[in-house]
Amino acid sequence: MNLLKKKKQKNQHNDIPNYIIILLKCLCVSLFVGRAWQHIRWDAPYRTLFWDEHLLHDFVENFFHISWQTYVSQSDIYIQNFILAIGVFYLFLAVVSALVQNHKPWQGNALKFGSVMLLFLAFLYYKEKFSQIGQLIEYALQIGTPLALYYAVFHGKNTVSYRLFLKIIIALTFVGHGLYALGYYAVPANFQQMMVNFFGVSEITARQMLVWAAYADFALAIAIFMPYLQSPFLLYAVFWGTVTALARVVANLQTFMLSDTISQTWFEVAYRLPHGGIPLVLWLLLREKNKKS
Repeated sequence: MNLLKKKKQKNQHNDIPNYIIILLKCLCVSLFVGRAWQHIRWDAPYRTLFWDEHLLHDFVENFFHISWQTYVSQSDIYIQNFILAIGVFYLFLAVVSALVQNHKPWQGNALKFGSVMLLFLAFLYYKEKFSQIGQLIEYALQIGTPLALYYAVFHGKNTVSYRLFLKIIIALTFVGHGLYALGYYAVPANFQQMMVNFFGVSEITARQMLVWAAYADFALAIAIFMPYLQSPFLLYAVFWGTVTALARVVANLQTFMLSDTISQTWFEVAYRLPHGGIPLVLWLLLREKNKKS
């Protein structure tokens, strides 16, 4: 009885509505399920680290007393099992995200550890892409989503600092997108193809649309810090973040092999849904704040 009374008193001090917490839970579940399927069914770039000869050559030969070539040929099975184990753990984090409650601190610690794991994964992609900073910051929303859920559940205050945190990870992700869309780094081939397939435009138009999208991304990264501009630009972020996530399936859709196409791409949509979902969370938090002011 006392426990229920304490929980009720604690909830009275929370001003993040339950529907926003449910939305954050859904985004976290989607993120972790997507990453889990990637690790269990497909692959992840851990060999970028474990097969880095410049970094590990001397350690391997001195510690294991085997040649580098032997290490590479024999370690692949262990790396595969390691990736599989991480995938299973991501599934566990998806369950935690769905069930997390503020009187179970271990669940909060699990969410924070999940963010650390996603940061490590982002670093591996950054390393794989020759240390392009745009590649690293692009994952800010995915890294920050479990932390956003953690704060909402265990602290529950719609504070300026919480909203600032959300703005920063949104801005970083969209700047990362924009750097590739603009061509500051080599434009990934699938970017242009996704525009062609998703919007049904020519390749020339798709390239121009990517440039426009890049400028919009940079403008968004500034505008969401401005009180009178943040709301419309956040709605744009909801739209564009969701479109770019869904494009992973739509752009690669082959009607004659529909099930195979969806199997190979749905998880990319799942772990990118926070790119549109977290801007929606922030927009809703701002609306709740304005209701009380």
